Parts: sequence; structure tokens; C-alpha cells
Amino acid sequence: MAKAAQSKRKGAKASDATPSDEPKYPGKGFRLGEYVIDQALGQGSMATVYLARDQSDNEVAIKVFIEGAGVSTTMLERFRREAEASKKLRRHPNILTVYASGKEGPYHYIVMENIRRSKTLENALESTSMSIADIVLVVIKIAHALRYAHDRRILHRDIKPTNILIDEFGEPRLSDFGVAALIDWPSCTVTGALTGTPLYMSPEQARTDRKLTAGSDIYSLGVVLYESLTGVLPYHTPHGSPVREVLQAVKEEEPRRPRLFRKEISADLEAVILKTLEKDPRDRYTDAGAFAADLERALMGRPVSARHFSALDHLRHRLRRHRQAILTLLLAGAAASLLYYHFRSQLLRVQYESLVHFAQLHNARHEAVRPSPTEITRPEARRAWNEIRLARNAMRAGDWSRAQFMLDAAAGLSEAVNDHRTAAIARLEEARCTIMQYEQDHAVRIYQSIVQDENASPATVAVAQMELVAMALLRDDRELALNALRDTPIPSQGPIRPMTLCLGGELSPEELQAMIPSLPTRYRSQAHLVAGIAHYLEGQFAASKAALKECITHSTPSTDWPAPFARMLISDIDRQ
Repeated sequence: MAKAAQSKRKGAKASDATPSDEPKYPGKGFRLGEYVIDQALGQGSMATVYLARDQSDNEVAIKVFIEGAGVSTTMLERFRREAEASKKLRRHPNILTVYASGKEGPYHYIVMENIRRSKTLENALESTSMSIADIVLVVIKIAHALRYAHDRRILHRDIKPTNILIDEFGEPRLSDFGVAALIDWPSCTVTGALTGTPLYMSPEQARTDRKLTAGSDIYSLGVVLYESLTGVLPYHTPHGSPVREVLQAVKEEEPRRPRLFRKEISADLEAVILKTLEKDPRDRYTDAGAFAADLERALMGRPVSARHFSALDHLRHRLRRHRQAILTLLLAGAAASLLYYHFRSQLLRVQYESLVHFAQLHNARHEAVRPSPTEITRPEARRAWNEIRLARNAMRAGDWSRAQFMLDAAAGLSEAVNDHRTAAIARLEEARCTIMQYEQDHAVRIYQSIVQDENASPATVAVAQMELVAMALLRDDRELALNALRDTPIPSQGPIRPMTLCLGGELSPEELQAMIPSLPTRYRSQAHLVAGIAHYLEGQFAASKAALKECITHSTPSTDWPAPFARMLISDIDRQ
């Protein structure tokens, strides 16, 4: 394997790679066309975004997609369509500006404006206090951006909070047209394939209808507005639920009234939101501009075009949702009535039987109005995430025992409501707490449970697998390490892959360290830790200490994981 240091030579061009070479991860100094890469900014599902500079030394963001094994022609076509769609829309102030696109060797790239200190709408809602008016104004601007795209015959098809960026001036930008449909182009989607993110899909997307309209994007933006205002989704299905349950809810479950969760939402604004969430596209707004106009009227206290839901409308929706239970109740009532009139002339025995039927009817009514399991378990899901946040604060304070107790509680709450993804996150943090308390056997069991959990997210499984291998090697248990590498496939791409390869011996620690500047910032401290462990296992204690100190330096703040573990290893080295 060629040394990674050779791939980092200044000004290295993408075209230097021969067809037999494995495409390299672009690092600092890597050149694509007239652009020179500086550092990685983030990792997406298909591509990586880097900070780069053009010939005039201006900063740009460059999104790079690399051809290689496992990359289909459909993925390449979608990347090309994203570039074409974004360039068509570059003039709108609320759509992320794309300057150019190109291809050099196996590298396809899109050059965009770099928005300093930007955050996604999801992060903005978590880190800042946004009022109802602030949120509605963001959605109004995104609705106008959608109207601009729809007028140019482009459907976004993946509207969600992480695809809406908020810049340093508070202005929203719509981004990521990776699954956009250019109506004038032939479809590149296989019949029956899903496009978009299930929790924000329209019912017609969930049904994989071939013919989508602007109403599909309007529906998704309505879900974003609903969740941003209330903190919950319109359906009882939470984040982390199986895709089948999510799609079933999107297609069939009527949305709950937003004012049930936030009383400050006006009746007009609620009517606008519920109109965007109609199951039939014909009952929604005719275009995104009409949606934006109604939102503006609701903010100003003027009458909106969306009709208010009356008590009768809400009753109709509730009857539709519980139609099976209500039908059962009516049948039971009819049967009870028939029995009552049939035996009314009888004496005590008949009266007794009537009372029995009345009791059965009462029980049936009670069962019909009992809350569903998802309504009961929603508080547990909120409590689980609250326990995780409190536990992370305890970890920063070095109170590992208290943090472990809270994380175990969070995992138990999540598992009780079948939220396996949240449970896996809590278990991963719990394993780290046990390591810091020298309970290595316990940590190994927790890591193995995560790796074997088919419902855990792939990202959490990848991190758990990598940390399990590291723990096994530090314990000199090579059989455990080999089993962890053999039983679970190593990620085919992404920042965790080179770290796992380094622990498995396919990359040297020096090669991993050479790749660190090209990794997303949040993974660099973890990579330094892995390099330090690899040096430690080879007996190179000075190099190990240097890498572990880099791990501590790159942890922000320095008390965040994996800095505490790096300090523990440095203490072990000093005792050698």
C-alpha cells in the first residue's frame, strides 16, 4: 500500500491517478480543476464537502463524489442532476449558490458558496431560542425558494430540517438537491423506489407514485414547520421507528392538531399547517407561493384562505382514525340492545343477563378510548434523551459512575418503546463510562450488544465496532479483535473506515495520521486516539504519547470523549 504521505503532496492533481489506482480521499493541497482543497467540512451519504480556494484565493465549498466500487450509474446521475438543478436556481437569495461543477478522473465535484458559521435549521432550533414568528419567517422564505424552483420545473423531493441552512445573518438557504426531479429530464429512479427521508415524505412519495407534483414538496415543508413549532412530528411514530411503520403512518394516519402541543399557535396558523398536510395533493395549496402568502397573513393576524377545522371536522378525523374500534363498539351496542329487548319480559335471570351485557358494553367502550401504546410511551422517549444529555454533563465533570447509571436508565427507557437507535447511542456512551472505571469486561459486553443489534444505526455500529477492536487489542485479546472484524462488515466508506483499517493492520498509524487533515473535524480527535493506540501496540511509546496529546488538543472542550481515555493511556505509558 502506498504511503498516505505521498497522497498529500502539494498541488497533487486528481488526474494523476491511474485507472488501476484506488481513488484517494482528497486532503490538504489536493487540486480539482482550479480549486485547491484546504480541509474537510462534513460528510454526507454520497459525498464529502471540503473547504477550498479558487485561483483568486477566495474561499468556496466543494462537494466531492468519488467513483469506485459500489457506486452505481444512478448515484452518478443523481449527483449530476444535483449540480444541474442547483445551477439553474443560483439566482434565488434563499437557495445555496452553486458556482460551477466538473469532473476530473474519478472525482465529480460541485463548487458552492461557503457560508461561514452556518448551522442547519435542526441545530438552530436546538441551540437558539426561536419564536413562532422566527420559525414561520424561515419557512416563508423557503416556500418562496420552492416556488422559484417549481416555476423552473424542479422538485426538491427531500425537504427536511438538515437541508435548510441558517447563515450568520439569520437568513435561511435551501440546499442539497441530491434527489431532485428535473421534470424535463427522464426519471433516474427505479419504479417502486423511495426518494427522500421517510418521516418528511408526502403520502404519494411513501406510495412511490411515479408522478409527483409541487404539492409533495409543500407537504414536506409543512412537516418541517409542524415539528419546528411543536417539537414533535404530526404522527405518533417517533424518530428511529422502523421505516415500514413510518410509511404506514404517513400514508394513513391523520396529523394531530399543532395546538394540542403549543397553545400559542393561532387558529389561523394551525389551519394553514393542516392544509399542507392533507393526504390528497388536490386538497393542499396549489403552489408554494400560496402557502407562503397564507403564512404571512397568519403572522399579521389577517384572514387566511385555509379553512378552520370545526369541532365536527376534528370529530370526523378522530372517527376515521378509530373507525375499527368504533365499529366494534357500535356492533356491541346493537347486539346488547337486541338482547335487551329480546329478554326484557323475562324475570330475574333475564335482568341478570342484561346487566352482564351492559357491563360488556362498558368494557368495550373503555377499551376503545384507551390511549395507544405510542401515546403512552412518548414521555419515555423524551425522558431517555434528557437522561442522555444529563449523563454527558456528568461525563464532562468526570462523574463516570453517575453518568453510567443515567445512560443505563436512558437505554432501558428507549428499549421499552422499541427505539433501538437511541438505546444504542446510550449504550455506546455507557461503554465509555465503564472503561473509565476500569470495568473492561463490562465494556466489551456492551460493545458486542451494539454491534449485534440489527436495529442500531450503521454509524453507531461502526463506532462501536472500532472501539471494541481497540479495547480487545489493548487487552491483548486478538481473537476477540478478529471476531469483531470478521463478524461485522467494516464500513465501505466514511471517516470510521480508515481508523478500523488501522487497528486491523491494513493501514499504518503514520498513514492514518497523514489522512487526519482530510477527515471531518469532529472525527479528528478519534483518529488521533486510534493512531496513538496503534503506536502503543507497536511499542512506539514516544509516538503514541504525541498522538494521544493531539487527541486531547483536538477534543472540544478538552473534557469531551475521547480526551479522558487518551489521558488514561498517557498515564499507563508513563508507568512503563
